[in-house]
Amino acid sequence: MNSTIEIRNKPKASIIFHEDKFEIIDSKDIGNNGFYLFDKLLNIDVIERKTDWFITIISFIVDIFTGSASGSNYKNKAHLKIDLEEHSIKIWLSSEDIDKAHKAKQLLNEAILNK
Repeated sequence: MNSTIEIRNKPKASIIFHEDKFEIIDSKDIGNNGFYLFDKLLNIDVIERKTDWFITIISFIVDIFTGSASGSNYKNKAHLKIDLEEHSIKIWLSSEDIDKAHKAKQLLNEAILNK
């Protein structure tokens, strides 16, 4: 199988697919780096950047009572979430990386089905 998909350019993040495992190389969060077995893979999700309405509303209510009126709209960061049996991995994304992350999700799902 041995194919590679680059998820993020700066800082570099990629997934290398091997026969029965995959390797993550993440320059931003080296704790993500390593080899992972497809057998241990539970779920893959691409979480796109979106407004966190709960935090935004709480912030608005606090602003009303404190008179600060900053009125910020809080957003969650986009990331590729890979759930394994032992832990979860989050690879942070920018808006340009979303399509690549969806491709990585597709390839990981295909690898699970083909094992």
